[in-house]
Amino acid sequence: MDKNLKKPKNILFGMFMLVLITISCGCMGGAATPVIIDEDKDNGVTINNSTNTIDNNLDKNVEYIEITDMAGRIVKVPKKVNRVIGLGSSLREVIYLGAKDKVVGVEVKEGDKKVGTRMPYIAANKELMDLTQVSKASSNYYYERIIKVKPDVIFIGFNAESADDIQEKVGIPVVVTYINPTGTGTQNNKYRQSLRLMGKILDKEERAEEILSKMKEYKTDLALRASKSDKKPSIYVAGRVFGGVTGLTTTDPHLPSFEFLGSNNRANNVAYNISEVSNDCTVNKEQLISWNPEYIFANSATVPKIAKELKRPEFKSLRAVSENKMYTILPYCWYGFNEDNALANSYYIGKVLYPEQFEDIDPIEKADEIHTFFNGKPVYNELSEYNLKFGKWEAE
Repeated sequence: MDKNLKKPKNILFGMFMLVLITISCGCMGGAATPVIIDEDKDNGVTINNSTNTIDNNLDKNVEYIEITDMAGRIVKVPKKVNRVIGLGSSLREVIYLGAKDKVVGVEVKEGDKKVGTRMPYIAANKELMDLTQVSKASSNYYYERIIKVKPDVIFIGFNAESADDIQEKVGIPVVVTYINPTGTGTQNNKYRQSLRLMGKILDKEERAEEILSKMKEYKTDLALRASKSDKKPSIYVAGRVFGGVTGLTTTDPHLPSFEFLGSNNRANNVAYNISEVSNDCTVNKEQLISWNPEYIFANSATVPKIAKELKRPEFKSLRAVSENKMYTILPYCWYGFNEDNALANSYYIGKVLYPEQFEDIDPIEKADEIHTFFNGKPVYNELSEYNLKFGKWEAE
């Protein structure tokens, strides 16, 4: 296996990663059976059809279309959009859709050359870091800068109240998108609906369908491979990031990378009633000890904190620790939710859990393939320079 899959360098990068972790996002049991889900099926998403327009500010010489955004707001946007801003972690999907040439502004973290390249969509498109910074950490919007770069439309990954406030201040259409986790049927459906909406506004509808089709193709492949194994090892994800440094007991009962494989996620059991959706959840240490997972997969950005926790005597008895079955994966929640990393992680996890079924898969090559499809370029090696990578590691 590639040298990048070996044990990460010890905690010399710890303090550095504690700084990097500040770019993480605010993320909003029993074995699952690997199945191929019809993701074009309506999963019951409902929206609130409130109306919010800025008719008085619309250019009378421009043709507009009326859309309903993900907050249920009715918004008039130009039929032809040439200039766009993505606030609140919504820029990622603009890049996925192949519309980077329309982007006229970025958020501060995305434009920060010290941290921006930790995000796959920025690492693959570094020229974006030179654009005007129009917002700080999904808040503190720089209204004058926004007006100056003259976007035709603004996407925002938050609620109607934030969108209305910005729209009122700058006089530019603001469209709410879905930037929360995927993982369950309802969440996946919201993501598809949002991506299609953005594709329509950006005149990238064909690309939106291409993305959704490719995601379905990857998920089908993952599910089929996993279904051919009779093994169901118990697994657990640690360090599920949500707005700061998290540790061993912060997890996700419906982590997409586990869901794609139908894996035996110890936190996913109705008996524990932790969460019905993919979400950050903190469990007590006694619960984790009782679960005693065979494998632990940790967000590679949280290794320094988790490594310290694993020095505690009560955690040394965990099977994954004593049997040296701990692995790092790419950050899924990292300034928003990275669908590319989620898929790449799933192939790596599959390789670890089901080596025979994933014998033909090189996880790094697969990650580069996935990142290239979503962002335009391979970025795994660049991410790995910051210890954001696949690897096996041991507790000291």
